[in-house]
Formats: sequence, C-alpha cells, structure tokens
Amino acid sequence: MTSTEVRYQFHNSTAQLGPLQEILDPITRREFAAVGVKPGQRVLDVGAGAGSVVAHLADIVGPCGKVIAVDLDTRLLHPTSVVDVYQRDLRHEPIPGEPGSVDLVTARCVLEHLPNRRNVLQQMVGLVRPGGWLVLGEIVRTPVLVHRAPSDADAAVITAVVDGILTILTGRGVDLSWGDEEPAVLLTAGMNHVHTRWHAETWTGGGPGCALYADNATQLRDPLIHGGTTPEDLDRFVELMADPLTVLRSYQFASTRAQKPQ
Repeated sequence: MTSTEVRYQFHNSTAQLGPLQEILDPITRREFAAVGVKPGQRVLDVGAGAGSVVAHLADIVGPCGKVIAVDLDTRLLHPTSVVDVYQRDLRHEPIPGEPGSVDLVTARCVLEHLPNRRNVLQQMVGLVRPGGWLVLGEIVRTPVLVHRAPSDADAAVITAVVDGILTILTGRGVDLSWGDEEPAVLLTAGMNHVHTRWHAETWTGGGPGCALYADNATQLRDPLIHGGTTPEDLDRFVELMADPLTVLRSYQFASTRAQKPQ
C-alpha cells in the first residue's frame, strides 16, 4: 500500500463509533472545559464521525455560534442552523475555512491515519485565530497487557489478536507513535501552552472498551486471518470481549491541547 492509499481503517458505524465516543468523549470534554470554549464562538471538528463532539460543541456555542463538522463519511452528521457539514477527503482536499477564522479546531483519531498529517496539522494551525486552541487526540501503541482472562490460553489469544490489530494498522500506514510526537511538532510550529496527557485504563469484558476491541477485530477479520490468526481464535476473542472475567489494558490515548500565540 502506497502512502496515497492510506485511509481511515474503520467504517463509520454505530458498533465502532458508539464505544469510541463513550470512552473518549469525557476526555475531550475536559479539554474543552480547560481551554474555555464559550457561547458565540466558531469551532471546527475535523473527523466528526457520528457527531457526539459536534453536538456537545453546538450546545456550548449556542445559537450565536457556529460548529463546522468535516468528515470523509458524513452520513451520520446532520446540518442545523448552528452546524455546517462538509464532506472532505483530507488526503487530497483542504479543510474548509479561512485563515484565522475559528476559535477552536479539534480532531480525534484522525491525523494518525493521514499520510499528509503534518500538512493537515499546518492547515489546522492556520485556521485558528490568534489566542485560539487546538485540541487533538491519537491512539498510541503500547504493549498488550492482560490482567485477567478465563485461562492462560485465552490470555494468549487476547494478546495475539490485539497485537495483530495494531500491527495491521501500522502496516497500512497508521502512525501509532504520532500522538507521542505531536507535542514536539506543535512546539516547533510556535504553539504555546502545549499540554499532553496520556490516558490508559482497564477495560472489562462487556464494557464499551472491549466492545471496541471486538469491533476492530471483526472489521479486520480477513487481514488478521491472512496474518496467521485462526478463525476459531478470532471467534473466541469476540466471546472474551463480552466476558466480564476478561480484564485488559485499554488502547493508550494521547490528548493534546495547544494555544496559538496572540
């Protein structure tokens, strides 16, 4: 796969985006509170997905504000008097907007998937007004850690499948170290008050995090099997992700905010 073919690796579906929102929305909302999003502001959500962040921002900025939602797949996004929706392939098309026209740009699990991530980040910085903010988030690869499983064999299945998911993503051009690199890139770009927090927690079978793991494995079933995982192990993995006896470490999520100089 060439760099021009790199794309977001998961479909915009309720099974994918529902658990992701449940896990990540509280983190993102704390960042918005920290940067002080206010009524009447103009904000931009790049990679808006199913629109939970868009809806939250629309509630904050109110009828005198504006939320611009951008995604490759906009089927789950709905324009309103406050929300404008744009379909864009950011590998080839620019983010809509004029330089210095928004108070906040946010993007979550987007830049790591783009081959031109540094260029897209430069676009984001350019769109923010002086004094405005970026709020970004990326999945960062860490070793798989199983805290509990019904058996040692099940723990080995969990470890192999999660590691296989991450290996496939890396092989397809997803940069799972980008979240670690982002603070330095933002500082080099002249941004102020750059702050990153890395989040990880235990996920228990039957919860949203394990539902996300199960959906990721389901969507990547064919390449996982091609890579050597047996169909039986994949089926067992999905069962284990619904079993409350299963406890493992989550994906690590790097949440970064940065302010454009006045």
